[in-house]
Amino acid sequence: MKKTIIVIAAVVIAIILIIFSLYAYSYSKIQVSLVDVSSIAIELETLSWDVILNLGIEVLSGNWIEAAVSVISGINLELVFALSNNGLLPVYIPELAYDLSLNGISIGNGFSEINTTIDPGDTKEIPIMQIIEKNNLSPAIESIINSEGIVEIGVSGTAYFEIWGNSIPVPFESTQQVSIIDEIQNQLEKVI
Repeated sequence: MKKTIIVIAAVVIAIILIIFSLYAYSYSKIQVSLVDVSSIAIELETLSWDVILNLGIEVLSGNWIEAAVSVISGINLELVFALSNNGLLPVYIPELAYDLSLNGISIGNGFSEINTTIDPGDTKEIPIMQIIEKNNLSPAIESIINSEGIVEIGVSGTAYFEIWGNSIPVPFESTQQVSIIDEIQNQLEKVI
């Protein structure tokens, strides 16, 4: 009788350890990356005749990138994150938190409740709208001008995965390069 209890206890402990190991393996195989910046919407300052005249003078003097960047009041980005589960069990992801940088210059952070479950072998793309106001953009403006409008958008943060009521942080870091000059020109053409 005592041996039977010991064997049953050992089997139960072994099953619990196997299940825990499978979950740990699945969570260790989660990958988060920034796969696309699917849309860039540039918001412009209200253009008065003085602003348009100064913009024209800057363009004629060869400072067209600086002139274009100076009329931006904000940038709306749709960041598309890919969350992949290369593990053996489904994984529930309640939220994603990240720091955002432009050309290596920190401009703020973002957070999104995504409340999704990713099945084994699956990848889900999660779009997150990120609004960058001019005051947050200011530290990166010189860098955008120096790179002639090429912007490397970087995100580094933590995806939180939930297992048995506990939130487990998994760090990630990813970058994506985009050009904002075409979008600025399109917005200016619409206004002018």
